[in-house]
Amino acid sequence: MSRFPDRKKALAVLAAVSAVGVAAAACAGGGSGGKPQAAGTRPSSSASSSGTSGATGGADGSSGTSGHAGTGSATPGGPSGSSNGPSSGGTTGSSGGTTSPSGSSSSSGGPSPTAVIPTTPGYQPPATPRKNAGVDCSTAKCIALTFDDGPGPDTGRLLDLLQRENVPATFFVLGDQAEKYPATVRREYAEGHEVGNHTYDHKDLSTLSAAAVQAEIKHGADAIAATGIPRPTLVRPPYGAVNDTVRTYAGYPFIMWRVDPLDWKYPNAVRVADQIVSHAQPGRIVLSHDIHKTTIDAMPAVIQRLKQQGYTFVTVSTLLKGVNLQNGQSYFTRPAAMTGTGGGSVQAPQYSQTPQGPQPPQGPQGPPSGPVGGADPGVPNGKQSGGTGGPSQH
Repeated sequence: MSRFPDRKKALAVLAAVSAVGVAAAACAGGGSGGKPQAAGTRPSSSASSSGTSGATGGADGSSGTSGHAGTGSATPGGPSGSSNGPSSGGTTGSSGGTTSPSGSSSSSGGPSPTAVIPTTPGYQPPATPRKNAGVDCSTAKCIALTFDDGPGPDTGRLLDLLQRENVPATFFVLGDQAEKYPATVRREYAEGHEVGNHTYDHKDLSTLSAAAVQAEIKHGADAIAATGIPRPTLVRPPYGAVNDTVRTYAGYPFIMWRVDPLDWKYPNAVRVADQIVSHAQPGRIVLSHDIHKTTIDAMPAVIQRLKQQGYTFVTVSTLLKGVNLQNGQSYFTRPAAMTGTGGGSVQAPQYSQTPQGPQPPQGPQGPPSGPVGGADPGVPNGKQSGGTGGPSQH
């Protein structure tokens, strides 16, 4: 028998109290079956990568009883692990936090800087009718001249010719060029031509994230509108290059082309004129570049020869009037079933200059008018040339 019975009783009581304390600490560290939290950390109120924090019953990307529905999802072609649009589930938590490349998520409490799929039509017909807007291309033999990458130093000379010939055109302007030549952009619009958006500085949209695609198009439109003309809603992607990301997030129809003289590759006015005229067909969109002097030199012959063949020149919006232009779809020509062959009014030739020099052999006939929407046949990897000579600088 111990000489200290009271001390033994006290030690037994102390051991029991200690056991209770250890159990309580275990519950606080992870609960029944839970993993104890690491020392030196504290519970976080942000959503976990599984998306269940901050919601009662909320799963990945779903809306629980607290927090917000997930709004981000990985976009095809975007950076690995980035969140670029509406969720199909699984990439954000119910609190709206976006998943980082490491798989963790954060919640800033502010709007997400990611792209959103546009749900309203991007294209709007010109509020002020453009020159020849009254032409009915279901009966008239219409063709649309379009010029990319400008304005440039020779664009004014082209405008002089178009005004003299009473020919409308569509200019797909770069935003950075609009900043250099704002008066020329204003003149293009004032003289009845249509001004479209060729992005800000000619980036290949198919290489960009969804958010960057939208920013490049918006930046171009902002710069063009800053010249004092209406904000453009016709968009031509540089190089004709689109992929699933561009089609989904750009928010506009894409105006491509069916006739491409490769004027950037062959700076010869005679060749440019011959290529355009030999591949012209009713309802087609013709691509050229007003930044090349030889292209401007070719235009008098192009206009004269096409007028002699009974063509009526119109802007892209007039050419595609009656076509339901859908965001994300590519348009190369007016649908054959809706295209006239000469029953409407025809402009008489007014200009007689013909380029001098030897006539180069004509190239092979370009691709026939295909479906209005979708990729141009035979062009790999979504690089749409839309024309007669393969991909170009556009």
